[in-house]
Amino acid sequence: MKKLKMVMFFVLCIVMTASLWATGASDNVVTLRFSWWGTDARHEATLAVIDAFHRQYPNIRIEPEYGAQAGYNEKKTTEFASRTAPDIFQIETGAGPEYQRLGVLYNLSRLNSISFEKFSPSFLVANGQFGTRQQYAIPTGMAGTAVIVNKTLADRLGIDFTRQYDWEQLITWGQQVRAADPTCYLLSVNQVHGMPFFVRAYARQIAGMPIIDDANKRLNMTEAQFTQLFDFIDRLYKTGTAAPAAYKASFGDQDQNDPNWIAGKYVASVGYGSNAAVLQSANPSVQYIAGRLPLLPNKRDDGWFNNTPQYMGIYSGTRYPEEAATFLNFFFNSEQAAILLKDVRSTPPTAFAQQIIANAGFVNPLVAQAMEVSMTYNGKDDAGFTTGAEVTAILLAAYEAVSFGTKTPQVAAREVVAQINDFLSRQ
Repeated sequence: MKKLKMVMFFVLCIVMTASLWATGASDNVVTLRFSWWGTDARHEATLAVIDAFHRQYPNIRIEPEYGAQAGYNEKKTTEFASRTAPDIFQIETGAGPEYQRLGVLYNLSRLNSISFEKFSPSFLVANGQFGTRQQYAIPTGMAGTAVIVNKTLADRLGIDFTRQYDWEQLITWGQQVRAADPTCYLLSVNQVHGMPFFVRAYARQIAGMPIIDDANKRLNMTEAQFTQLFDFIDRLYKTGTAAPAAYKASFGDQDQNDPNWIAGKYVASVGYGSNAAVLQSANPSVQYIAGRLPLLPNKRDDGWFNNTPQYMGIYSGTRYPEEAATFLNFFFNSEQAAILLKDVRSTPPTAFAQQIIANAGFVNPLVAQAMEVSMTYNGKDDAGFTTGAEVTAILLAAYEAVSFGTKTPQVAAREVVAQINDFLSRQ
């Protein structure tokens, strides 16, 4: 009997210890850092999702880190080098393939806490797998390049962005605008959005492919072709078609904060469909449309394509991959998050979320129109070496030098070819 009591006592001790251990474990709070860039509307919506997640998962705390897009990639490069990157982070579309090659993205296909069943399989293959057949990043939405037009001003000046036009037509329209009203400009262009629009897209139309052939690690563009490209950019600014680069630089990538945009002094803004709503809300007194995109008369490729405006990923060095995946699963697959996020990262990436916000009346017609226009083009995505951090920095520096008038198109072209060839020799 004594032996039985002793056995029961030890069993009870083990059960109580296990119970105490389990209680202690459930009280442990995992903290994850999450970084992204965007507008105030995106920040507010994302913070609301984090609050909703905390209510459902009190043992996983999300620390937000957010700001503007300018300098975001450079900061991430530093964080990767020092192994201080956040657990979860938004990723510029062009940087995705490079991050995967660097090994800084967690293989999401290995995680149990996230489901991709609500996504179109073909959309995932094209956005976030980077040719590996494994999901390394999650597309945040569906969008493309966009020209957001102040139709009220365009109609007054006799400019029609709804018909197909070529690049030179922009210069003609720009001079027409300046002649009619010297306080106005055809285009509001910031450096972050202008380089992809006027360098990468123009290059795809000239060469019929991305600037760099990833498979063979060689340039697809000649120095003469780069000179042609930079000559167009040079004339864009010298004719006053685009607002002065020095003036626009002070607003970063936030065109909606430019007083001239708010005052209705631009016919159009160059950017992405995901920017349409904030541009519209900055000056709601006029009518807006999504205009068509320019094409070279002898183009070898449309140059424009529809994909995701950015990705979400998990840092490969995180201590808590499953907890990070739990948050992303809530972010992309819950009805609550879909309603809170609406279209702040463009049209949602799943039919599930699209239907939810449509039923709730949250679909912005201008954003939807911008996506519809971008989907009429069939250009090739240039994600890879062309959109990686180092080549992007080379192209951006050349664009800035030409737009500011500190380098001629010929010098910029020569330097770009030399710098990219040097980059490729090290790959």
